Amino acid sequence: MTRLLNGQILFALGLAFLNTVYASQLLEMGRPFASGEPGPSFLPAILCGFVYIAIACILIGEIRRRPEDRDTATESDTVPMIGMVGPIIAIGLTCLFIVGFFYVGYLVSAGLYAFLITLYFNYEQNGTWTRSLLIALVTSVALTLFGWLFFVKLFDLYLPIWEL
Repeated sequence: MTRLLNGQILFALGLAFLNTVYASQLLEMGRPFASGEPGPSFLPAILCGFVYIAIACILIGEIRRRPEDRDTATESDTVPMIGMVGPIIAIGLTCLFIVGFFYVGYLVSAGLYAFLITLYFNYEQNGTWTRSLLIALVTSVALTLFGWLFFVKLFDLYLPIWEL
């Protein structure tokens, strides 16, 4: 059993705990379609479902992984100490996104967040700056526009924008 208890398993268990705490707050918001339209708990409920699916994928992948492969799972040719650096960068960029959302609005903060996180993880995977920059640019534009259209056009929820 202790051979299975690694960083990925601990991360998944911590994420499950935090997601469960978050999901418990949904009960106070009411049912998503109580009035016939998506209510305030609709998107958080979908998010919680996706997080539980991601947790299951992490746990199943780690249980199925051979013990000799577990030691090399967090090694990277391009980013030293990826097991520690990757989560720190992801957490830092997420914090910057949250702060930036209030000061510079959705388009700038989401676009920059998607660009930087995609750039980092693509560079870590393939080790080439040019390809990583191109993928990050295309991904950030697509995600930012999709998010904007999703909230504004589908749910009539206007997101803050940067006003000088």
